[in-house]
Amino acid sequence: MPLPYIFTFYSYKGGVGRSLALLNVAYSLVSRGRHVLILDLDLEAPGISGFLERNNELEEKDTTDSPASGDVLDLLVTCVDAVNAGSPPLAKSLPPVSQFMRAVRPEGLKLLRQPLGKVGRLDVIGADQQRDYAGRLAGLKLKDLEQNRLMELSALLHRYLKLERFPFRPVGLDEVYPPISTPYDYVLVDSRTGITEIGGLCVGPLADRLVVITGLNDQNVVGTRDFLREAGIELQAGGANQPWDETDPSIGAPAEPRLLGPKPTIVVASPVPAGEIEYKRTRMAELEKELGVKPLALPYHPRMALMESIFVRDYQEEYLAFEYEKLADRIMEQVGDHPKQMFPELTKSTKNVSEVFEASLRLAAADSARGESLLVWLTSRMSDNTPDIVTSRVFATLSQVPRLPPEVLSNWGNALSAQAKTKTGEQADPLFTEAGL
Repeated sequence: MPLPYIFTFYSYKGGVGRSLALLNVAYSLVSRGRHVLILDLDLEAPGISGFLERNNELEEKDTTDSPASGDVLDLLVTCVDAVNAGSPPLAKSLPPVSQFMRAVRPEGLKLLRQPLGKVGRLDVIGADQQRDYAGRLAGLKLKDLEQNRLMELSALLHRYLKLERFPFRPVGLDEVYPPISTPYDYVLVDSRTGITEIGGLCVGPLADRLVVITGLNDQNVVGTRDFLREAGIELQAGGANQPWDETDPSIGAPAEPRLLGPKPTIVVASPVPAGEIEYKRTRMAELEKELGVKPLALPYHPRMALMESIFVRDYQEEYLAFEYEKLADRIMEQVGDHPKQMFPELTKSTKNVSEVFEASLRLAAADSARGESLLVWLTSRMSDNTPDIVTSRVFATLSQVPRLPPEVLSNWGNALSAQAKTKTGEQADPLFTEAGL
């Protein structure tokens, strides 16, 4: 699957913490070096946009004549016009995402834990409620679109987001090299509740995978079950998107993996109260019985009733922060992007050395312990054929480790010296100096 991985967060009813879960997962993924784009398609109640604006999380809007002043409705108008034009719309002919999004302030991202490499980029295509939002939403007339047109719109957004690239400088990429044309790693879509046109747009071709969040009462459980049936999502044979420690209690051995598909779907129960232990178990069992899979659980936290919060950044010691991190883990596992999946593959990989280093740097950004040991081991495999840009990025990343092993420093010096010998004059001198020669 080409990047980005597009996950739609959906709930049949409101009030289950869907938008808050999406936000915390987004910040968690960014803390692991992943680039994330949030697409707020809860158009009638754009909670994510409002939270980020109220809490001053977003960079100031460009007030010049720059075209980068649109919002999610402007993007949808552009796409609807393309779909209504008749001929199959070309995603590459649409304006870039930069015309519709706003970036999260770098100061807020610096507070995230990221010991190796850089934190990722976090951008938001949200709602500008200062520009007659209600009038513009009414003028969009999504309800007037025939079902086939709505699916064309969903598919167009999918192709559009897959094509998006931005210039990025990872650690070790100095001004000698141009920035790398980089895709987002994840697009997280916040969907409208219920079975609506917006819901169909969000869970249709736009989404690669779904995160379905439900409460534990009958209305939520039955509604979620009916939605999944309506969407054609049912229990599939085989697969592995359930917790890795799931066991069959009758034999104490790993049970046959169960998942929902064909569009892979993670089910999350939220908010799960701390008390009423027996009744809580009964309701969780009822949810599992109705849907066929064991859900993740997000516990209730008193702060949720008072103020939305980025727990994974501002309250890392709270139990809810750990549960949001677990949900981010599950999302990464779904697409084979989790360090515990990547590590064993990379230690025995026979791929091109540049590809191995690139994947190892990706692993290091998400798991500093595994990443450090893997990169140290890989430095011994470097040769004169290893591209300079790869060498620079690997050793610059390792330079963030407090105590580097002597052999790594020696390898770094040798690599810098080898680079210097391929250059002359002013280009070679700084490399020789840095190598200690």
